[in-house]
Amino acid sequence: MSDGTLVLAAPMSLTGRYGHLGRMAAAGLQQAVEDVFHRGGVQVGERTLMPEVAILDDGGTRAGVRHALDVLARADLVIGPYGSDLVVEAARWAGERSRVLWNHGGSADEAQRLSGVVSVPAPASHYFAPVLDAVVAQMPGARVLVAAGRGAFGNSAANGAVSAAGRLGMEVAVAAHDEISDQPDVDILLAAGSFADDVALIRRLRRRPPVLAAVAAGLGAFAAEVRAEGVLAPSQWEEGAHFHPDVGIRPSDVVRSLRARLSPLLEVGPNLGHIDYPTAQAYAAALIALRCVQEAGMVEDAALHAAARRLRCTTFFGRFGLGSDGRQTEHAVLVVQWHQQGKRLVWPPSLAEVPVEI
Repeated sequence: MSDGTLVLAAPMSLTGRYGHLGRMAAAGLQQAVEDVFHRGGVQVGERTLMPEVAILDDGGTRAGVRHALDVLARADLVIGPYGSDLVVEAARWAGERSRVLWNHGGSADEAQRLSGVVSVPAPASHYFAPVLDAVVAQMPGARVLVAAGRGAFGNSAANGAVSAAGRLGMEVAVAAHDEISDQPDVDILLAAGSFADDVALIRRLRRRPPVLAAVAAGLGAFAAEVRAEGVLAPSQWEEGAHFHPDVGIRPSDVVRSLRARLSPLLEVGPNLGHIDYPTAQAYAAALIALRCVQEAGMVEDAALHAAARRLRCTTFFGRFGLGSDGRQTEHAVLVVQWHQQGKRLVWPPSLAEVPVEI
């Protein structure tokens, strides 16, 4: 920052298993930096710093994350990769160097609790509670089955679902995706695995339970893979959720700028032109990191982390606030339902576009 610039750098999966989602997140980060640049930069004490971004492809591997971070180590702000397993590796790298990792792409509770991690998205353990809250009035005492991916994300999501089901008086069981019958005898099936695993499970169902929800269904690409009608999904952000930000620009301006950048990547077909939450998460992480630079009045990791722990604010993405264990606690998970080839917000009631249908 000696030359008046403020460099944000990130490993991102531009190729590999997270390639599609990583490219979406990279676009969000790039657009956030561009928008802040064009609005005059960041005021840090008596100086105005102009943000720049550097992104290296991590290839979707832990080794790739390490290599990218080693190359980017001199950056002022280190933004994390997409994927909870890669965020854990990035957090270990950051911890070895007493750096802050600004996390947009890791929802596993384990990842968010790591020292020095500042997380923008809600933790995975919060994913299914609002889904069950949305349907409990119509499904009291329901039998719930959770298809949990074998990684930390799936485990976190399953634990949260078990806790929520118990609170609501529902019976609940957990199994791996490949252990679930193609005619599950339950009232509610919740899938929390990789996009490919969730899609594969839903494709082979010969009978769908009355309520079917999947993390994969939060992405626009879902409808191109399976019959999406009626499927519910937890979502970190949706264009239809209108917040009143005290940090960053208006939601409509964010959506406009993101759509312009993403136009080559947006899916053709159902939900045409819809911006998915991985892009919004990365944009929001940049906003939070830059706000903490302003709050701290310096670019020094210990001061930035302290500023992040104190910060409570609202961006276009929703609320931000860290809990005592480091996890994001104030950002609320939304629930959407596929209806007539598009996603519609159904929960919480204060933001719902349409009521949930069972």
